[in-house]
Amino acid sequence: MSAIDPHQSWLALEARAAETENHLHRQLLTEVRDHMEFEIKGDLEPLMGTLIAEPIYHFWRDEPFTLEGGAAVRGFYENMIASKANQFQVVTERIFVDDGGVITEGQVKQVYHSAMVTAMGITELDGSPIAEGDLILTTTQLLTVWPAGEGAKLVGEDIYFGHNPFLNARRITAAELPDYYQI
Repeated sequence: MSAIDPHQSWLALEARAAETENHLHRQLLTEVRDHMEFEIKGDLEPLMGTLIAEPIYHFWRDEPFTLEGGAAVRGFYENMIASKANQFQVVTERIFVDDGGVITEGQVKQVYHSAMVTAMGITELDGSPIAEGDLILTTTQLLTVWPAGEGAKLVGEDIYFGHNPFLNARRITAAELPDYYQI
């Protein structure tokens, strides 16, 4: 069994959209679902197509930051895809939808390579040094507000992280990753 399966991330949104009778709400859920799939699979042009021309992103964590505008958001996703950091899994526990957008809440799982972890200044895990080639799985609570604009296009994201994801970090092996995962 895989420790992480990113392609499961959008299934909760897909199921919720299928059972939603309100046309606008179904459209919003589908837009968020598509956005998540395109992001995780690294399909940049369709991903950008789920957004308004000048989106705004807020990342609420220890050091909050904001991305404003199409060029900034595109650059963010280009870097994410190039580094393979887009291969995360969202385990959605709650979905709220109204005419103004969608809110998802659950856990996010992310795999980091030893070089990425040591570049962040983390040199050990559970008392033992990070070794070259280590794969580290992190988990944290995640709440994402997906405000929507005209035509159900996403205005951006407000992303709230519950805690430092490295508080729950553990080593995994390549055998615990799905076949499609790119190391």
